[in-house]
Amino acid sequence: MLAHRIDLVSEEEFLSLPETVDKVELLDGEVILAPAPALSHQRVVLEIAVALRAWALQQSAPWTVGIAPQDFRFARSRILQPDVWVLRGRIPLDHMGPIDQVPDLCVEVTSLDRAYDRVTKRFVYAAGGVKEYWVTSPRGPVERFFGEGLAEREEVTGRLVSAVLPGFELDLDAVFSAD
Repeated sequence: MLAHRIDLVSEEEFLSLPETVDKVELLDGEVILAPAPALSHQRVVLEIAVALRAWALQQSAPWTVGIAPQDFRFARSRILQPDVWVLRGRIPLDHMGPIDQVPDLCVEVTSLDRAYDRVTKRFVYAAGGVKEYWVTSPRGPVERFFGEGLAEREEVTGRLVSAVLPGFELDLDAVFSAD
């Protein structure tokens, strides 16, 4: 039986890779490159991000909303790029390198590898301190994970309300409707 060697990279090696608009993540030494998403994936990401940004602009306290690719360091050698993210406070626009502040909310719209988003990323986000996590396919529904270790789960259709974003509501029928 032949043994296969897996070459792992350090965080320093990962961060020295050339800049790219591809979604490239580092998970415990393994570099993960996601294929380009389908148009339906991008439409749902856009709908969610626009709704979150509109909510953030109405808040008295500052909130930052963004989309991938944006590196977040959830722990040493754990640099992930949530499809959509929200965090309390501001990040300077000239910030370079991974953001060390953990988002309050991470959102993933699944493509082919649902287990990576539903299981692996949820555990990394939970260990890093994310308060709420949404996972959906481009057709819905949304799985909302919350609570200690993101261990509580609910499947949401119709209207999504977030416990970490005061007053935020998302009309999922509008998000998942065909153009």
